[in-house]
Amino acid sequence: MDQITQEARLRIRHAFPAVVWPDVDVACLYLDPLYEGPTWLVSPDSINPILVNGEQLNIPYRVYLREPAPAHLSALTDMQQLILSAILSRSSNGFVREKSVGELLRSDEAWIPPFVLQLVGEYVLEIIRVVEEHSEVLKGSQYRRFAIDNPAFFQLLKQRIISYWNCYYRTTFPRLTDYPGFQIAEFFDEMVLSQRNT
Repeated sequence: MDQITQEARLRIRHAFPAVVWPDVDVACLYLDPLYEGPTWLVSPDSINPILVNGEQLNIPYRVYLREPAPAHLSALTDMQQLILSAILSRSSNGFVREKSVGELLRSDEAWIPPFVLQLVGEYVLEIIRVVEEHSEVLKGSQYRRFAIDNPAFFQLLKQRIISYWNCYYRTTFPRLTDYPGFQIAEFFDEMVLSQRNT
């Protein structure tokens, strides 16, 4: 396996809470560059500085890394495999993102919500549908806390959802309120509002 660069490992490490950095470092050993030659492995831009349990995380907007073969993953712990799924949820390949988000939705780790919810604000409807199918998970306490602690993330998320609906899905969903991504954003708006009123 070609090793990813130290710079890429550090960028990936800072997408996660410090307590899991040792597991992040192990997961990174199983990632290879997607392309040969000098190119970005991890995009320089982040989805937003976000807070998870008071710790600021910087999740890359995209990673250009090859998905490991399943046979290579048997040596990883459940946590390391979950971290790998989180990293790959930022993949430049939409099919890899879709597969990864399904795995993330089975976890209640506090750092999972931004990886899942960022995908709702992107343009691939099939991925948004996967999140929609697991809407019960979004009612969990980790998602509630994340929504309350990160209002700027949700404001930007909603703007992206509206923009992608307008560009790509206005014909399929003539009313914005019928678009699944917008419905998920509205659910979180209502959740935060009800929390403030209690």
